Amino acid sequence: MRLPYRLLGLSLLLPSLIQSARPQGGPGLVGRSSPLQVVEPDESDKDLRTTPVVRAVQRAADSVVSIYLQNQLAGREPRTEGQGSGVILDASGLVITNWHVVATIVLGGDSLEVEVKLRDGRSRPARVLSSSAKRDLALLQLRLQTDDTLKPIEIGRSGDLMVGETVIAIGNPQGHANTVTSGVLSAIDRSIRVRTPDGAVREYTGLLQTDAAINQGNSGGALLDITGRLVGINSAMAAGAENIGFAIPMDTVRAEFQRELLQSGSFAASEDAAWLGMEVADRDGAVFVEKVIAGGPAAAAGVQAGDALARVGDVEIRSSIDYLRQVFEARADAPVLLLLRRAGRDVRATAQRLTRTQWLLQSTIGALAVQVDVEADREFVRKASRAFCRGAGLRRVQLFPAVVRLDRIDPDGPAAAIGLAAGDVVLSVFVRQAIGERELPVTSLPDLARLLDANRGRSLKVSLLRGDENLVGTIEVRR
Repeated sequence: MRLPYRLLGLSLLLPSLIQSARPQGGPGLVGRSSPLQVVEPDESDKDLRTTPVVRAVQRAADSVVSIYLQNQLAGREPRTEGQGSGVILDASGLVITNWHVVATIVLGGDSLEVEVKLRDGRSRPARVLSSSAKRDLALLQLRLQTDDTLKPIEIGRSGDLMVGETVIAIGNPQGHANTVTSGVLSAIDRSIRVRTPDGAVREYTGLLQTDAAINQGNSGGALLDITGRLVGINSAMAAGAENIGFAIPMDTVRAEFQRELLQSGSFAASEDAAWLGMEVADRDGAVFVEKVIAGGPAAAAGVQAGDALARVGDVEIRSSIDYLRQVFEARADAPVLLLLRRAGRDVRATAQRLTRTQWLLQSTIGALAVQVDVEADREFVRKASRAFCRGAGLRRVQLFPAVVRLDRIDPDGPAAAIGLAAGDVVLSVFVRQAIGERELPVTSLPDLARLLDANRGRSLKVSLLRGDENLVGTIEVRR
């Protein structure tokens, strides 16, 4: 068997060391003449050995975690199918990492779960709160136990970093948790092009370059300055080269944190997770509503841009993260009570949440829809299945698992513009190919949402069932 590691330069030296290290006066003792006498360090020795790098690591190491993607297969032990690193941002268990570390889950890896291991050996499950493929960042929320305590990282600025100054990387390369490497800042404002887990080729700009060793598994870990403050999130290494690693500067991370990661469109939630139709931001020690989406639940409840958000349900909102957690955990089929402050007075609003899928339909074509499963109405689904196969000459028609029925149409939206109406069943979507087009059946709300999302800004041909009539039309999908 070929082992992944080999020892270097020990074959001749080891026997003599073993011989001289044999006990000569009992267990744990060596003879007075042995060359292995230990000189105990005094305080001045320890001070001399505690370099600035050591102090920086001692300050930050407890804030760096190891991330594992576990495949929870029935009847088997969980199998690790991906790993990376992360950094603890607050005492309630918010962790930042790279999007590509958890992309398999964000892109639909339903059998995968996130396990986070802390430096002290504790292991806690986590969920993906939000993500940005464009910036290669993601937020995780640890599921903490009642008595858990965490040490958040101290965040520094990256704008005043100097080429040549010492930087330190801490992460989980090749599964070796909390590995420390150090080097210098080699360059700033670097750009790289990489193929990402979703198959796209993306360009990441404005990166820090370092010669501190960064290997697979370091992604999402900490890049520290000599004071032990976080100045970057390690993200990539140069293939086929040594000592060329890249990190996202913290000034960029801080900007994207508010601009993208805390926005509802970035929530890495399930397709039936709740959506309120508003965006919030931290300002002057309070959380303010920055944007209200026209036609969304918040707008219908009377929420206005500029309102201060004090509570969601029974939970006090002290930061955008509090709001993110409440929306992420909320049931989409129940209304939510919002306590707002407007012009010095309290305002209460009740918003009826939509799911993310419903929001995507409303934002792209101006319609809401419901999914009718075969268990709920077998005859209705059978009728739609036959309509889809009409003219195909099939003797037996395979029953759809579900169909999508339009429920409400925005009078000013693209759906209304081509005459779609409540009650219409969306049977299929025609996707253009190099030669001709391909008809894809729509058998769930997520099916339709993904097809609309993939065709934003384009014309999309759809087929419908209205009563007993088959209809075809072309809809303009909004960006």
